[in-house]
Order: sequence, then C-alpha cells, then structure tokens
Amino acid sequence: MKYFIQVTLTTYVASMLVYALWSYITFQTLDKGWVGSLVYLPHGCRVIFYCFFGARSLPALYGAEVTGPTLIWGDQYLAYWGFASICSLLSVVVAVEILKWSRTSTFSYSIIKKMNFANYKFLILVIIISALFNSIFTNLVLGLMNNVVINATVIARFFIGDVLGSMVFVLWLIIMFNMLKDRKLYPVHDD
Repeated sequence: MKYFIQVTLTTYVASMLVYALWSYITFQTLDKGWVGSLVYLPHGCRVIFYCFFGARSLPALYGAEVTGPTLIWGDQYLAYWGFASICSLLSVVVAVEILKWSRTSTFSYSIIKKMNFANYKFLILVIIISALFNSIFTNLVLGLMNNVVINATVIARFFIGDVLGSMVFVLWLIIMFNMLKDRKLYPVHDD
C-alpha cells in the first residue's frame, strides 16, 4: 500500500508539473492552443508512467488529466474532458497490451535499471501506437460530445504532437537521469 501511494503521488505531481509547463508555454508564451498540440508533453507522461509503474499509475494520471485542464479553463472543460481522458489513458494501456500480446519485448521494466535497446524499442512502439489510438479515438469522442466534425488534419496534428511530445519528454528524462547518475545522486544497478 505504501508503494502504491508513493507511485500515485509521484505520478500525479510529475504529471501536473509537465502539464503546467506545457500549458504555460502553449497558452502564455505562444498564445495559440493548436501550436501546443504539435508537441504535447503530457502524452509522454502517460507512456512513461504506465510502462514503468503499470496500472498503479492510472488513478494519478487520470487525476492529472482532469485537474490540469480544469485549472486553466474551469468547470466547463471538465464536463467532457473526463471521458476524453479515459480514452487517452486507454490508448496507452491498449498499446502496451498489444505489444505484450505480440511478444515484441519480454523485458521486465524498472526505472532504475540501465536502459537498453529493448527498452527503447518498446517505448517507441508504445508511443507510436498509443499516439495513433489517442489521436483517432479521443478526437472522435471530443467531436461527438461537442458536435464538431473532426478531419484528417486534426487527427494528423494530434498524432504528430503526441509522438513529438513523448520523444521530447523521454529525451528530457534521459538527459536528467544521466546528469543525476554522473553526480551520483541516485543509485544505479547495472544488472
């Protein structure tokens, strides 16, 4: 139970920090929401936290998905984003399960183990598959709930944004953990 609480709190705080950074850059600096969808950093949080922590991260990810936009746009956004958030999280879950089912990688994941090609291959495939599912199904849900026609341009923009945002987030984590490892601020187990 203690581990579940630690994972939940860490996931929620980290996801909210990434969401706050992304929304600040998108809406305060660029002042255009569609530009922010071209590099959507929170999708990287979904992929990384679900791949490393599994289902234990889902409550915190859902909480961050719902409370992040609510802080910016208020309660009117919460009404339909709850369903879209479930669809976004399910896209990652389904992508991971498809890859596990296809036996693309049988590597067991740990946040403190050394990254190798099996890790990267699995993460890249999860990022691409979940971005595809998320861009299609989440936009369909939002389009149906808001009576908006979603075209291929919007789906392509969200797909590219999820992929690029996830890659930027993963690259940032790699740089950060390498800096911490070089300064011996966290233990490294090379087994």
